Amino acid sequence: MRPVQYGAARLAVGLYRVSTAEQGQSGLGLEAQQASVRAFATAQGWTLVAEHSDVASGKDDGRPGFQAALARCRQFGAVLVAARLDRITRRAHTLSQLLEEGYATRAADMPGATI
Repeated sequence: MRPVQYGAARLAVGLYRVSTAEQGQSGLGLEAQQASVRAFATAQGWTLVAEHSDVASGKDDGRPGFQAALARCRQFGAVLVAARLDRITRRAHTLSQLLEEGYATRAADMPGATI
């Protein structure tokens, strides 16, 4: 069975993550990621339909923002976009699962790469 291919609709969901509460409270890391993702989406001609963030380890796949972002990708058929790949996850297995399930993921710092 061929997996669903998200990302064909020219819609995007932004995902932002910092690891520590201090980073989350300052907002600086999240704001920089948000600016990067918004600029990247605009350059690609994509519409950001949702944005989600987490203050948690990238090894935790149960992060509320991550799970909400995946739900929005399914809902809208959107691509998942983060400032850097490690903002999505720190686990290669998780990336592999996303690909197998048909999610399109992109990192703003690697504009030519499809993940």
